[in-house]
Amino acid sequence: MTENTYPRDFEIYWESHKADLIRQAPRALKEERENNGKMNTAGDWLLFALPIIVIVGFTNTDFIKSELLRFVVALAIGFVCFVITVYVKPLVNGKRSIVDIDADIKAYFYGIYKEEQH
Repeated sequence: MTENTYPRDFEIYWESHKADLIRQAPRALKEERENNGKMNTAGDWLLFALPIIVIVGFTNTDFIKSELLRFVVALAIGFVCFVITVYVKPLVNGKRSIVDIDADIKAYFYGIYKEEQH
């Protein structure tokens, strides 16, 4: 179920109670969500270290002569690298993204919400 298919009143309810509903989610989804952020695979550690390595590596080059400008550019490249690693992480370590897990939790509670409406 996509984001746009939920009724407006459920969307309002979800947004105002999201944290509580996530805490009350089924055990499997809650555990998957909690374990998602843990660094328990080699891919997690690699993706964590990659932006740092890129920042340090670029800072140590003489590509840009101004040290301050080189540092700012290194931070910008490191940030872009971090964003890319966030999107690549599910492909590297086999874990689903938090967004996907939250969508499943939302769908679960929407099923309960629909039953209570009838």
